[in-house]
Amino acid sequence: MPLRLSRLMVIGLAIILGGAACASEPTPPPTVDAMGTMAAQLASVMLSQTVAAYSPTPLPATATPTPTETMTPEPTSDKPPKRPVTTAFAGCWYGPGPAYVLDSNIAERKYVDLLGIGSIPGWYIIRNPYFHKPCWIEAANLKFDPAMDLSKYPVMTPPPP
Repeated sequence: MPLRLSRLMVIGLAIILGGAACASEPTPPPTVDAMGTMAAQLASVMLSQTVAAYSPTPLPATATPTPTETMTPEPTSDKPPKRPVTTAFAGCWYGPGPAYVLDSNIAERKYVDLLGIGSIPGWYIIRNPYFHKPCWIEAANLKFDPAMDLSKYPVMTPPPP
């Protein structure tokens, strides 16, 4: 029995020493690939956004109303204009004349919409073709269609300068 006991002690001692030997060498921690991790996260976000944006079912059709009026083409040179046209490069003011602020200049041969007749003789109120707001222009800078009825337009009084 002593022989058997001594063999068990030797085997146990060998196991203890072998286990201690393996535990004494630390294993290095795994390295982290920061750039690869960031690229994988970015790809994951991009794929999930793309999947979220995709709609496998088509959108329902929307009703498109048909136009009720036909668009009239701009007048040609052989027909008189239906709207007033500027005869020169002209200023369009917030009121009649240089006492008011200049809104903009309007190019020659530009068709404009007449809004009213100024209470000051020689001035008309038009819709500015560039900024789409009312402004005052001198009558000398406009050419009217002879068939145009100016009596149906309101007479407008300018604001104080």
